[in-house]
Amino acid sequence: MSNIDLASYNRQGKLFVAANVAAKSVIAVTTAMTGVILHNPAGSGKKLLIVDAGWVWTTVPAAVHNIGLALAAPNATAPSSLTAIGSGVLAADGSGASTLAVGRAYDAATLAVAPIIVRWLGGAAWGTTVGVAPFSIHDYVDGALLLVPGATLTFAAVTTTAVGMGSVSWVEVPV
Repeated sequence: MSNIDLASYNRQGKLFVAANVAAKSVIAVTTAMTGVILHNPAGSGKKLLIVDAGWVWTTVPAAVHNIGLALAAPNATAPSSLTAIGSGVLAADGSGASTLAVGRAYDAATLAVAPIIVRWLGGAAWGTTVGVAPFSIHDYVDGALLLVPGATLTFAAVTTTAVGMGSVSWVEVPV
């Protein structure tokens, strides 16, 4: 059970979501990331408490691989070469695109520093010739990860690229 009162944050307009709406590649950690990238701009005055993250495959994996969440340390240099995420940043209350959120979500971004995987979501424990992969994975992060101003969260894969769609939700609170 969550220690974060999500209903209260949602009523206050502080809970946000973003997701891919078309298949994307999730890759090993590097400065040029693809998949799901959530950035808290330097100077935002907010911390982004990660509530949950999820992933679904759209393509049979080419090899055994695992998907995790990676953090890039705070940096004053904003990400570049940006591709906005398919859904945009939405208010979790269903009211649509949010102009209140400071968090920015991307399908692709070049980061000032490479992220480090800090939490594993799960993975496909098989190659294309053996077994069946889970169709989705979900991690209730519950605020155990947060983004301070200038920090970035990305999905990352090891062993081989994962192709699918991801989602993330977060609460924005004052620094």
